Amino acid sequence: MATTATVVLKPDDSARGSQPRASAELGNALALLQLNQLFTAGGVTTATTAAKAKLVNTATFIVGGQFQSLGATDNLWVLGATGATTVVAASSWQKYLLLLDNTPTTPVATVLEGVQSVINAASVGWSNIGVGTWGPLIATLNSNRTIVAVATVATDATHTFTPGTTAFNAAGITTTFVDGIDPSLLPILGDATGRILGTF
Repeated sequence: MATTATVVLKPDDSARGSQPRASAELGNALALLQLNQLFTAGGVTTATTAAKAKLVNTATFIVGGQFQSLGATDNLWVLGATGATTVVAASSWQKYLLLLDNTPTTPVATVLEGVQSVINAASVGWSNIGVGTWGPLIATLNSNRTIVAVATVATDATHTFTPGTTAFNAAGITTTFVDGIDPSLLPILGDATGRILGTF
């Protein structure tokens, strides 16, 4: 069921990269986050089939402002399908957004991967999902989905991770699950020197 946000068309007087435009984009991201949010932690972790993830607790959430819930479900999120197919190289980090949509009765689970990093988990990006600072969050939430959890996979120097095939707990693989969104999806505004606006 489509519940994408209504778009109000206005003349665009703000150049790309300008502070006014960035403020407007941040406002859109925050509005969508309000309309698509998780209310209860799902306790997401490795499923019985260890290449998948499961929902341990009932997740209560809204998508497009509509309340939804899904009880504990094993083998719910499946990597290796559209949006999560890239092999994670050795000595690398990758993050996966574990999503639920607003399909009545039984929400559909999907997965979106980030852009892996060889530096650390904090350096995993989302430019493959959307353009700009808040584009990835806007694109994810304005397509009838709520972020239920984020899985972070780290590989050691001799192992790779193939989504949908390699177990989350396989040798050389370290996986961390966090209920809710990743802070990198909603960075705050700063000035050209990196200071946080409003605090100086």
